[in-house]
Amino acid sequence: MDLDRKKGSLDEFSIGQNQEERFLVDIFSQITGRLKQKYNYSYDRIVSLCDSNERLVPIAIFSGKLSPAEALTKYLKENYGMEHREIAVLIGRDKQSVWSNYKRAARKMPWPFEINGSMEVPASIFNFDKSILESLVSYLKDVKKMRNKKIAELLNKNPANIWTTYSRAKKKENKNES
Repeated sequence: MDLDRKKGSLDEFSIGQNQEERFLVDIFSQITGRLKQKYNYSYDRIVSLCDSNERLVPIAIFSGKLSPAEALTKYLKENYGMEHREIAVLIGRDKQSVWSNYKRAARKMPWPFEINGSMEVPASIFNFDKSILESLVSYLKDVKKMRNKKIAELLNKNPANIWTTYSRAKKKENKNES
């Protein structure tokens, strides 16, 4: 008899849980819809709000005169206040090279980045298997389904260079899988 009562209460709990879950999902959908519609939030931006550890990097920083590694380290250091060792762990690079990249970037461009509504990518896409540019191009092609021409426009590069970079990244991925 006690077992039946416990089972009944578990059924009530799971029904309540499902109702609450549906309610929360509905509210979340309304909030994300409003953020997308009224405030022009991207999917990545909404995901980053849910994951407070995720850092977003605007693509526009890679279109200037700095190398991709210099631009990334400068942005993470100045805009997120990250230490060199934190950046090194996040992007899978050596702490000394992060320090060197930041020093070169600060010398070449002592002013802060001016970002105006640029598309953003998660900083977690940058890893030690590929170069910064290879990681970025792979993400834009594979995840965002962008064409070489559009990527080239965003990064201020030649479409042929984008093709070469993507091809090199795919070769590295295939090499690592075998």
